[in-house]
Order: sequence, then structure tokens, then C-alpha cells
Amino acid sequence: MQAITLNGTHAPSLDLAATLEFARQLACDTGEYLTHTQAEIAAQSQQTLKYDGSVVTASDIESDRRITEAILRRFPDHSILSEERERVYVGQEWCWMIDPIDGTSNFASAYPIWGVLISLLHFGEPVLGVADFPMLHEQFYAAKGLGAWRNGQPIRGAAHAKFQHYHLMACCSRTFKQGDLPMKVKVRVAGSSGYDMASVSCGRCAGTINMTVHVWDVAACWVLLSEAGGLVQTTAGALFPLKQGIDYADIEFAILAAGNPELLAEAVAKLGDRFK
Repeated sequence: MQAITLNGTHAPSLDLAATLEFARQLACDTGEYLTHTQAEIAAQSQQTLKYDGSVVTASDIESDRRITEAILRRFPDHSILSEERERVYVGQEWCWMIDPIDGTSNFASAYPIWGVLISLLHFGEPVLGVADFPMLHEQFYAAKGLGAWRNGQPIRGAAHAKFQHYHLMACCSRTFKQGDLPMKVKVRVAGSSGYDMASVSCGRCAGTINMTVHVWDVAACWVLLSEAGGLVQTTAGALFPLKQGIDYADIEFAILAAGNPELLAEAVAKLGDRFK
């Protein structure tokens, strides 16, 4: 049994390894369902816009329902926050956070880079995360104290201490509204903040900057990056632990992440004005 200690408080024992396996299988099952619906969604342009202007499809809603029901069957005393459902944290000890399709615009256009993000928080702090990208056959996962993994292999963030012209930097399209990045890197735009952060966790990209994200976009990969030796900085300040009574749909922020502390320091120095 893996007991969890956070902020000096000892929580009731939770088998974190078994819970991670449950989350991994749930993400895999959800991804399999979504791969069977993507073609129909894309062909019929079955998408609408949410309150914030982002795309949502029937598959988002259905996959959210499936994940929620599966979690509550296994953990009936846990609560759930979701991009598509309840978004106000009220201080629960164990709280799951779901992004049923990270990269919905990609999904709705039959572009293969999209994923299922599932995380578990203890008193508002991420302790477990799964980022599953079905079309790429990649699943990233981590748990506090248990390391970070990709498809059964341990992963670490970039080992080099400085950005170089041959290193990749994952960005969102909004990053370039202020011009090109003042860094000697090759830029990649995938359209999924979860995939960007996962790519940093395994050293594929040295860092990432995303200008407009919500907490469910980053919670799963937060623990992934931490366990892989990476770091994340946000314009929301101390994002975790979550604060009670806040509707997190209203909290939009930017993130800057890197595979190790030296890289993050360089990224902050060179992108500080843009990031602020």
C-alpha cells in the first residue's frame, strides 16, 4: 500500500499503484471508444462552441460520462471535477480531475494529436496523472513517489542545461501573437497542451509554453513532469493546491514548463515578458 503524505499531513492509506493502474485502464478504454467515434464526428462536423468559445462534441460529453461513472463505481466517496461537468472545488480530500478530450479541435478535424487526461488530487494537490494519446499509441503516466512512465518505460525530462538551436520547444498558436520566440529552438505546435507537457516529460521537447489553459489541461501532466524532473511555472501563481469555492472554468492562465530547473530558468529569462 502506498500511503500519501502532503504538506505535513498523513492521509488514510491509498493503494496508489493500484489506483494508477485503474486510471490507466480507464483512459485506455475511453480512448478506444473515442477512436471509434472520431471519424463520424469529423465527417459530419458534429461540434459546437462552449461558453468560452472552445469546441465541444458529443464525444466529449459521452466520454466524460463514462469516466465519471467508472470512477464513482470504484471510489463512491471521491469527488470529480471536469471540464464538461462540475468545475467548483469545495475542499474534498480525494478529487479526480478529467479532461475527456484534450485537443478537441484536433479530434473534431480527424487530426491525430488528442488525448484523454485523468488526474487524482489529494486535498487539491495532484498525486496521480494519466495522459493517453490513442491515435499515437502513447500513454504517459505517473504517481507521486512512483516515477514517470511512457508505455512501460521510465522517462525523464531533457538532460541538457541550455536550449540549443536543434532542441524542440512545444508551443500553442497564441504564443506567436507577440512575434517569434527569442530563443534558438525549433518550434512545434501540436494543438494539445497535454501532449506538449508529456513531450517535455520524456525529453522529446526541452520545454513548452502555452498561453491559454485551464487547470484540467495541466493537472494530469503536472505530476508527470514533477516525477520526470521537470518544472512548471504559471501566470496563476500557486495553482495547487486548489482553492475552495472557485469556479475553475473562470481561471485561464499561461504555463511555461521545462525538463529541468536550468532550462526553466533560461526560458523564464528569455520569455518572461511574453509569459507575464
